[in-house]
Amino acid sequence: MRKKMLGSILCAAMVMAMLSGCGNNAAQAEGNAEAAGTETAEVTEETTEATAETEEVTETVTENKNIIVISKSYQNQFYQAAFQGADDAAVDLGVTVTTNGPDAESNVSQQVEQVAAAINQKPDAIVLAACDPSALEEVLTKAKEDGIPVIGFDSGVPGDVTGAVLATAATDNEKAGANVADNMVADTEFQKAILAGTEDAPTVIGVLAQDATSGSITQRVDGFVNEMVTKLEELEGLKGCVDVSGQEKWTIPSANSAKVKIVVTVPPSTSQADIQSAANTIFATDNLVGVFAANQDAVNGVISATNDATDLDKESGKFKDIYVAGFDAGKSQKDAVTNGQFLGSVTQDPYQMGYQAIKLAVDAADGKTVADVDTGSKWYNMDNISQEDIAILLYD
Repeated sequence: MRKKMLGSILCAAMVMAMLSGCGNNAAQAEGNAEAAGTETAEVTEETTEATAETEEVTETVTENKNIIVISKSYQNQFYQAAFQGADDAAVDLGVTVTTNGPDAESNVSQQVEQVAAAINQKPDAIVLAACDPSALEEVLTKAKEDGIPVIGFDSGVPGDVTGAVLATAATDNEKAGANVADNMVADTEFQKAILAGTEDAPTVIGVLAQDATSGSITQRVDGFVNEMVTKLEELEGLKGCVDVSGQEKWTIPSANSAKVKIVVTVPPSTSQADIQSAANTIFATDNLVGVFAANQDAVNGVISATNDATDLDKESGKFKDIYVAGFDAGKSQKDAVTNGQFLGSVTQDPYQMGYQAIKLAVDAADGKTVADVDTGSKWYNMDNISQEDIAILLYD
């Protein structure tokens, strides 16, 4: 197009030069050529600017993806931290994020409706923590058929059979459980208490697991038990002398006579009354030196069994010589850690769950291959609980 326009302008200049006579030919030709060049340059510049504007619009459309995040419970502080991570990722990546979730984790039908409504909006991706994976099969099948990628976060959508869920941003619970064990054994006072065990009077570490079926809890207990055995057997005199019992799922006989016993307790139901009763049984165990509560409900049971944790006070408490570690957060647990009644706890990282899930969603929407992301876990105690990087992870 630009070549044709330039030819027409030059022809016009030549005709004008011929009509004006020989004396003015050179000057007029030169002037006309300059004019033609200027006009051509202006046309070229305008075309370039128009092309740049088109490319900018195209780029904006590509980047401005719409991603819908649906949690298990909208008001839960854990998920509020995840939403913050998702919102920050949206700013960093230049996408639009909308958050939603049912009133409570038990409101399965409400979440199903929310996921169905999200699919009808034709977003570029959906980020989901399922209350009940089986209840979502039909709507997730629809998402798959509509080409909407789904990314899990937190518990994600375990056992998804639809193929809609491409990856999950979540805690590696085995590593998180191992994190608890590492930090307990690293404490010199805990080590001294453990090493007081003998073949005739083994010291005991109690583990309180809410149940033996939940994937996240069983994985945490697996990680804790396996790492605790490994770390304890590295201590002087304990090689082959650590025994694990209490549940068929967690049974590891010691090679030699046991000097330390790890006893896993699972209550008959997940009711708070049964969990507290199981905690009471653990604290009645002879030579008990340590306790790991594997989730928030187990922690609440321990706190109730120890008179709101006052029995764990290191100065005057009834169980002052017992070292307790928890999991997750919650106000009562944070208070127990702050007051030194708990040795410490491990928190998941809901902020990174939200942030990394959005990154996965953007990649999936772009057609890239995605894979699960471990969002990590953090140990916190009375020394670091107020630090900014820890405080943001500790919900009430």
